[in-house]
Amino acid sequence: MQEPAAAYSVAEGGGASVLAYLHAGSALERDHMVRGGFEPASLDAFASRFSRSGRSLAQLLGVAPATYDRRVREGKPLSQDDSDRIARLIEAERAAIRVFGDEDAARQWLASPVPVLEGAVPISLLATTPGHQAVMNALRRIMAGTAA
Repeated sequence: MQEPAAAYSVAEGGGASVLAYLHAGSALERDHMVRGGFEPASLDAFASRFSRSGRSLAQLLGVAPATYDRRVREGKPLSQDDSDRIARLIEAERAAIRVFGDEDAARQWLASPVPVLEGAVPISLLATTPGHQAVMNALRRIMAGTAA
């Protein structure tokens, strides 16, 4: 299999920038970035959208604080699995913005207890694939008008 011709916005430490992921032109480009891992320091700018640091957002998504700190200290990208958790949040944020039509409302929904999710906070569910599916299903139900 041939490697993609482009380096896809790889940061100095070898990882992809979270902000570059936000502007990626294709699913394959996003896949390449996740597989290569996100540069941990690039998470801070994205995390500020949720009034968090990159470290606290990563921890909420299941990245061990010691792992995050070590990756930052060593200048190494996050693992594929840890980067995938961050990508799930980005995709959930995009879907919530489409549903609510407003970035602030979408982020508030993602960070607040939601009755249709049995009172769980959506962002805290994104650490697992089933949790991500539950959040996306809730957003689809809201869009269809079948959930509060």
